[in-house]
Amino acid sequence: MSFRPFHLALVCIGLIAMGALSRAGMTADTPYTTRGQADFDTALQLLNPYGAWSKIDGKWAFTPRDHQAPYTDGRWIYTEYGWYWKGRLPHSWATEHYGYWKRGADKVWSWYPGPDWLPQIVEIRATSKYIGWRSGEVDADGSFVEPPLDRYTKPDEWTFVTLAQFANPITPAIVASPDVAKLQLEDSTDCRHTYLTYREIDRPGPHPADFADLSKDGGMLAPLTLRDESAQASPAPTPATNTDAAIANGTNAPTLLGTQVDPAADPRKVKYWITMSLPTFWTPPPPDAKPDQIYLYRPDFYQDQDGIARRITLWFNPQARGTLKDLLGDSAPGTPATKGATPASPAVPAVPASDDGPNPFRSPLNEPVHSDAPPSPHSSSTSSKNPVPTGLSGDASADTNAAPAK
Repeated sequence: MSFRPFHLALVCIGLIAMGALSRAGMTADTPYTTRGQADFDTALQLLNPYGAWSKIDGKWAFTPRDHQAPYTDGRWIYTEYGWYWKGRLPHSWATEHYGYWKRGADKVWSWYPGPDWLPQIVEIRATSKYIGWRSGEVDADGSFVEPPLDRYTKPDEWTFVTLAQFANPITPAIVASPDVAKLQLEDSTDCRHTYLTYREIDRPGPHPADFADLSKDGGMLAPLTLRDESAQASPAPTPATNTDAAIANGTNAPTLLGTQVDPAADPRKVKYWITMSLPTFWTPPPPDAKPDQIYLYRPDFYQDQDGIARRITLWFNPQARGTLKDLLGDSAPGTPATKGATPASPAVPAVPASDDGPNPFRSPLNEPVHSDAPPSPHSSSTSSKNPVPTGLSGDASADTNAAPAK
């Protein structure tokens, strides 16, 4: 009994200390250093206000209503993952980082969703004056699936800009005309660079150091922190010898942890953005965000490719969400048999009697459906027997890709 006040005091001190650590930011980074998981229904909710879903050649595809070409409204920035496309459209977080885009026979671009996040999903080619890119489907190894004939004989599907434009915000208005794109594509070569950290990393796109002086607002590269400026002001350390300690610490040695480094590799370094993960689409960046961090909503979806297709089908066909009892009727396991009764035929899944009450088959994230939304531009080519879904109410256009103010 005499120890209770002492124990109570210890508990209070512990709670105060935990609160102080949290306020000091000791635990603030925990939700932002790992990617959260999400059901693809979340993406359906966020995308539906801006376009329509339909089946094109047997695959579910999302077609934005603005019919804008992908990767033409935003900017390129350099991160620890290499080149990242930071789009300004409200659906850029998904449509330009998962899956791929494809243009139909009607010259309209549609997005085919995929489960894996990538900083960008484009092929990049360059000339001495221009840089161009085009979205395309890739396999598990990151190789483009389409044959070269389909990729290089359609210049109007490529986005070309000058070198100076590449280093700054890009809009559809500055994109090169189809005639210029055709000439540049014919003269272009595959554009890749090797970035040297503790090892050589082969990445698509040009070397970021070539554009440090071309970025007018400096947004392509992350701003220097006080720690960076202090490191630059300090004298350069003496190169370490190729000792076991040097190899273990990844210091300046010909071989690092058994990996041979090319002495002729480009040694230039840039200050790249550090990507952080927002736990939800609606979560704002923390108030103590560092100036060289960019906060992105890039969830790890629960579903794989087939699972995503099933989620889209169920989203627009809620009747298919019937229970086993609904489907089997009196034949469901555990249903008492009626003597002399004939087996019941499979029952049609239950449908809500009216639209006035709650719909048990609609996702909790769904919103009321508008009947006056424009049809999908691919409605004539859809192979689905279901009506083309319309947009949903609500606007989730928060710019979660925005970096914190400097």
